[in-house]
Amino acid sequence: MPVSIAYLGLDESGSLPSETNWFVMAGVLTDRPEAVANLIQRVAIQSAKRSHIYKRPAEFKWNNASQRFRAKVIQRLAEARVEIFTLAVHKGGRKIENSPEHFAMLAGELLQAVWNIYPNVALMIDRHFTAPSQIAIVNTFLHRAWPVAGTLSVAHVDSQRVPLVQLADFVAGGVYAWHKGADATIQPIEAKIRVAQVSDWQTVKRDWVARGK
Repeated sequence: MPVSIAYLGLDESGSLPSETNWFVMAGVLTDRPEAVANLIQRVAIQSAKRSHIYKRPAEFKWNNASQRFRAKVIQRLAEARVEIFTLAVHKGGRKIENSPEHFAMLAGELLQAVWNIYPNVALMIDRHFTAPSQIAIVNTFLHRAWPVAGTLSVAHVDSQRVPLVQLADFVAGGVYAWHKGADATIQPIEAKIRVAQVSDWQTVKRDWVARGK
């Protein structure tokens, strides 16, 4: 996908401070965000015709959607002009502090696969933090890590209002479900996944600390 600037929606699934085994980040990238802006809305309308019940698309996320709805979104995404980047981190059941530094390390781990292919990116991140000081830590970390030859813009957004981030939520949820219990819902988009990383928290943290970012 040769582009001058790529638009990337980033979201996560799982909880850092919970005693769970996996934490997943996913990015959905396109050069034409308008082309996927109504993807979830179209699925919602199609589902409403079948059930005669319509819910606003903003209400749909992986965690509150039906299995049928999840599968429909994933199938539509498989037909869209997108590339997907994923990171699944094995936590080993340990609690990890939900800090902006840790979040930035995980985002950087995923994004390094992106910047090797697309150096100019408009990044939209689901609003994981709300305090300006926390957002500044994440932004500073990512800008320092980004290659000097490229350009990066970062916006922390409400995933319900940004379709590209909402789609990243579905991808992250699907990848998490696969690693947690071999849920195969995500399989139709395998061909769209440009890079799928699997690592563990100790390795990710050690590598980024060693870089001094």
